[in-house]
Amino acid sequence: MTILELQQIYPTAQLHTFPTDDENFLSLYLEGQFLWIPQQTLTITEKKVLKMLADTIDTTLPTHHPWYATLFQSESAPLTTGDFRVIQVEFTNPEQVDTYSWDEEIKRIFPHLVDHFFINGTKSFLVEIYSEDALPTEELEGIFLALDGDFNTYTRVFVGAFYPVTSDFTTLLQEEQQLFLSMTKQNLPTKCCDLKNTAIHYFATHLIKESMMMRQLAKLWFEDDVHDVILALWKNQGNVSSAAKDLFMHRNTLQYKIDKFQKQTLTNLKEMDSLFLCYLLLTTFAKN
Repeated sequence: MTILELQQIYPTAQLHTFPTDDENFLSLYLEGQFLWIPQQTLTITEKKVLKMLADTIDTTLPTHHPWYATLFQSESAPLTTGDFRVIQVEFTNPEQVDTYSWDEEIKRIFPHLVDHFFINGTKSFLVEIYSEDALPTEELEGIFLALDGDFNTYTRVFVGAFYPVTSDFTTLLQEEQQLFLSMTKQNLPTKCCDLKNTAIHYFATHLIKESMMMRQLAKLWFEDDVHDVILALWKNQGNVSSAAKDLFMHRNTLQYKIDKFQKQTLTNLKEMDSLFLCYLLLTTFAKN
């Protein structure tokens, strides 16, 4: 049974990216998310059945960590100065993770961590204070690739932005978790992502999905041979020569496909606004 089906049965249920220790809710882990169902709406039999349907994970919450309440319970940060970011690390094979050794290595690599902990055995949260030598996403990609090799794991990573210590970190993290979830559902080839490569797609697709006009254009415009063309052009910021190289295609052949698409749709893929529109339509409706 899917989350959507359960939400239809229990319309008062709430969907979150983290569990709860509130006894008023039954927290179920499904499809990488947590469905909080009010206990008062459930019979004893329903509770038993729902627990059997849920994925089996460790639901022990690390409430003793100083930043747990800040990230998940809207409490003030345990420090009074500085800017902080949260790096989310999701494991696709959590049963193979030696969490103690992995944590020790993380502390060595990130000397400016103020807290780090696992939740549900599948995701780690690293809280880092800003420093001049804070690593950008591109460098973190290499670090987590190396960690995967050392620990025989496979991880996906979301690198949050730095926010002042007075910020509402619970609300900010909830939004960043939704961006991360959107990235994992897209199955993007990159290991590490951040705001710059997830935010535009996430916030745009939430509106575009409701548009009949956009859905119709997606059906009309995209033949099979143009999918890879658009993705390669987007990856290479519209550079035809670089895109042709990625596609193992002669530049003139790619130019022919671009001209053919323009003739059919009156949309020029060499213009970034047009390319972004096509990329958005393609990635939003690719499976529909």
